[in-house]
Amino acid sequence: MTHTTAHTMIRIDDTLVMHGVRDQADAARFAAFNAEINGADQGATCAALLQHHPTAAWDDFVIVEDERSGAVVSTTCRIPWRLHLGGVSLSVAMLEMVVTHPDYRRRGLVRRQIDHFHSRAAAQGFDLCIIEGIPYYYRQFGYAYALDHWAADALPAAWIPSGAPDMRLRRATLADIPALMQAYADSMAGLALHTQRAAEEWRYLLQAAAYPTYMVEPVQAMGSAGYVCGWLGGDRASLSLVESALPTAATALAVLQLCKPHATLLRLGWPQQGFLAQVARTLGAQPHSGDQWLIRIPDLPRLLLKLAPVWAERLAGAGWPRFTGELTLNLYRHAYRLRFADSRLAAVDALGFVDASMGARGGDLCLPADAFVRLLFGYRTLDELRDAWPDIVVQPARRHLVDALFPKIASYVWLPYMNCAHLPPLPFA
Repeated sequence: MTHTTAHTMIRIDDTLVMHGVRDQADAARFAAFNAEINGADQGATCAALLQHHPTAAWDDFVIVEDERSGAVVSTTCRIPWRLHLGGVSLSVAMLEMVVTHPDYRRRGLVRRQIDHFHSRAAAQGFDLCIIEGIPYYYRQFGYAYALDHWAADALPAAWIPSGAPDMRLRRATLADIPALMQAYADSMAGLALHTQRAAEEWRYLLQAAAYPTYMVEPVQAMGSAGYVCGWLGGDRASLSLVESALPTAATALAVLQLCKPHATLLRLGWPQQGFLAQVARTLGAQPHSGDQWLIRIPDLPRLLLKLAPVWAERLAGAGWPRFTGELTLNLYRHAYRLRFADSRLAAVDALGFVDASMGARGGDLCLPADAFVRLLFGYRTLDELRDAWPDIVVQPARRHLVDALFPKIASYVWLPYMNCAHLPPLPFA
């Protein structure tokens, strides 16, 4: 946690001011307010983030204060992350702790804070803004749905074959961080888009957030065989393994057999390409896609240019090894000219509004901005998007090029930060 010394006070009206957390007293007030409105667990999460998160700064935690009473009446915060997309590391600003006291709602306080959040993200060069938001609400702030969130498979424990598993679990410690990092890297290797997790983030999760992480180990040998993260349901009938990194199908089966006596239903988090989900599906598990992340792009031309190595690799692999030319992308309100030289994106020109009405050639690829976010991150193909957006138009001569640039890809975006100390531990570790 970085404790900054420069603070900006923004006046909202005659009685309300907005500012970042300035000192320990503000940090305590921020956590207490979130606990009051959203419960003790949320307050504990705020306290952990404020005191121990490795990349967040106090200025990332914003308070709206009523000067008459000194009371905190609304909050937001930013949690920095990094995503890996085709070999390129992207900086991500996660919007969280969006909370307003009931007596101060419908006064535009959330909008003022989100505008501030977006301004800072743009000024500091973040590539994406992301939130796990309430349905529909964040669309008004420029967010679009894309990428699976809380996706999992459901498997009745009775369908798991009985057996004496040759693996055991133990709670992970800080000494396990190198093994955790290696297992995580191995499990993400086949995914074009995934979350990056550094050693200091593992330390935060294990130590400050009590993230329930368990090493999988052979019973008869030394060493580790990956890890799982999970807890027993409050009803003691369900068991969740929200994250896993297992090296083989045999290890995955052994983990499922360990779980079998302790619950009637298992919830197995994705990635669905992982061995845990794959083995579970052979036993009859059913996927539940959950909801989706909400994503906002602060500066589309800058992001497209940053991903230039990705476009070059895709074009070379799809039969366009030395493509030199232009592609006009029209999002109906704003259009962009993408200029390629030897398959590398050299420039992105903002064209403003370009007419795409009947009889006008609006561009090589015309589609609504929300649809493009899903296409850009490989969540859906053009053909899959047409069902919801029949106003997608592609020039036939550019269709193969567009498909080469924006294929559907395997992804897994999981951003744990919540305090998990209250969750019942796995009973067999």
